[in-house]
Amino acid sequence: MLKKYGIRKGFIAALFLNNSIDFISIFFALIEIGATPIPVNMAFRAIELDEIFSNADPHAVITEKDHLKVIMKYLSGRIVVERNGGNFLMRDSGAGGFGRGPAEVDHSIATINYTYRGYGYPLGAMVPHIQYLFGSELLQEAVRLDAGERLLVVLPMPHIFTLIGCIFLPLIYGITPVISRSRNPLRLFETVHAYQIQNILAVPELYELLYKFRDSAGDCTPLNAFLSGGSVMPDEMYGRLVDEFDVDLIHGYGLTEFTPVSRNIRGDIRPGTIGMVCDGLEYKIDPCDEFGFGEILIRTENMTKAYYRRSAESRDVFQNGWFRTGDIGRVEDGHLIFKREKKKTRKVKGNMVDLLEVQRILMEYPKMRNAIIECNDSILSAAVEIDSARNFDSEVLSIKKFLEDRIAGYKIPKIFSRI
Repeated sequence: MLKKYGIRKGFIAALFLNNSIDFISIFFALIEIGATPIPVNMAFRAIELDEIFSNADPHAVITEKDHLKVIMKYLSGRIVVERNGGNFLMRDSGAGGFGRGPAEVDHSIATINYTYRGYGYPLGAMVPHIQYLFGSELLQEAVRLDAGERLLVVLPMPHIFTLIGCIFLPLIYGITPVISRSRNPLRLFETVHAYQIQNILAVPELYELLYKFRDSAGDCTPLNAFLSGGSVMPDEMYGRLVDEFDVDLIHGYGLTEFTPVSRNIRGDIRPGTIGMVCDGLEYKIDPCDEFGFGEILIRTENMTKAYYRRSAESRDVFQNGWFRTGDIGRVEDGHLIFKREKKKTRKVKGNMVDLLEVQRILMEYPKMRNAIIECNDSILSAAVEIDSARNFDSEVLSIKKFLEDRIAGYKIPKIFSRI
């Protein structure tokens, strides 16, 4: 179908698709053709999309029909394929796209995945095919799932953790993914019972939500394991989840540039850690302070080595074969302890937020003189200085309305105060 619509080897295709079997089919069809998928976070709005479309300039866009209103201004001259209720239709032949040559993407690259490093805009990590294979092998060594086990897919598929843990790992090792279109905890418990789910892969924030609604869980006997990553798992919550659901809680650490970097292993799980650094990865802590903490650096032939069309940023981060993660940690008895992010990014509900990007869009608000963005306990706050005679609460409502179409919803500060 994609070939018939004009997508061919060397093309770049941006995917705006919800979790579905169609996402998986389209994703692998593009790779089979020799095209390069860009799995895009569906929450992204103008400030993120401006950068992605400018940087990647995709030949094609494959999107949910109801998402067209969000991306309409970016579609001119591209092949546009819309999905509506499981059916695909070419919306635009993208005459301009047919006249363009292939992108300058090496054949070793599988996907371009946008992430953040604190520059104030997203960077397209060029993820090689081998990372998906190697990452799946490393994850399976930790979680040790048996063929035929059922795995609940909850996180958005464009997330690298989901791509490796919920798509590649199941296909390679014979695991059965059960795709959820809802993150409502009551619906998730229903799905666990209906499909006898044995494993869930999610971020700590979702597990905390399941715990809050534990009285509605019923008998969750089939559950064997919670696979966790994407943000910090508090020790207290770890204990509560294990006691309540009687599961192995396998927490690890990874990045878009390489996943997993470290992971706890079934049978050797240490709460409060992000596990042992994976076999086949070199690592060092540099520089190391008196307590053993420093920036985590990793090196492997199987990781991302550059950002698409961002040579300066690539040189900053990839140095002499080492990838500077921008995260601070130390090694204790062979396990990594995560302390904090060094780079100007923070995790909010498992999503990476670039504080400079949030500040930049706030400064575009009329009469905004200054804005300071902070994140504590995964809650974004903004201290603002603004020329306005309006009531401050009314001004805050106006600011939030201004941000709605300009930035992903989870990046809009929850707390506003005056400087």
